[in-house]
Amino acid sequence: MVLKKNYIARMREKIGHEGMIFVSAYGILWNEQHDKILLEKRWDSDEGWGFPGGYLEYGDSPTQAVIREFKEETGLDVEVVRMLGLSTNITDENSWGDAQESIGIGFEMRYLGGTLCKDGTETVDLEYVSVVPEPKMFVPQAQKTIHSVLTENEVSDKPWIREHGE
Repeated sequence: MVLKKNYIARMREKIGHEGMIFVSAYGILWNEQHDKILLEKRWDSDEGWGFPGGYLEYGDSPTQAVIREFKEETGLDVEVVRMLGLSTNITDENSWGDAQESIGIGFEMRYLGGTLCKDGTETVDLEYVSVVPEPKMFVPQAQKTIHSVLTENEVSDKPWIREHGE
């Protein structure tokens, strides 16, 4: 069954701008030297970098979603190596005027194949970006995430948890 609109658009049509909870999954893919991370420039922001990934559709698992979104946005086939962390953030009014709580789950990815290719819609640029200095990300939550990846995940296999934007 092919749906014409994504899950979020279908739910927003039903409930309007009231608060909803959405889960996203994003991936961290290192280069071979482990000194750069694949990041994207997004269509909806001129400020900094973002991680390949996106919101789960109804019926997705987080790992299915990150693998699908990675392929759609980068052209690469990847697999999940491990979970890196989980964060939550509450927004009373996002850029579309909606209240939402976002739960983001980050995964370390392994390259399997494919050719790096931006989709030209959501992703307007792709680049392996040096982690020194720490890359400038497109929103504060993503900046906190890249910091956690570079500090906590590099010294421990234990996933981190940041709640309510911390």
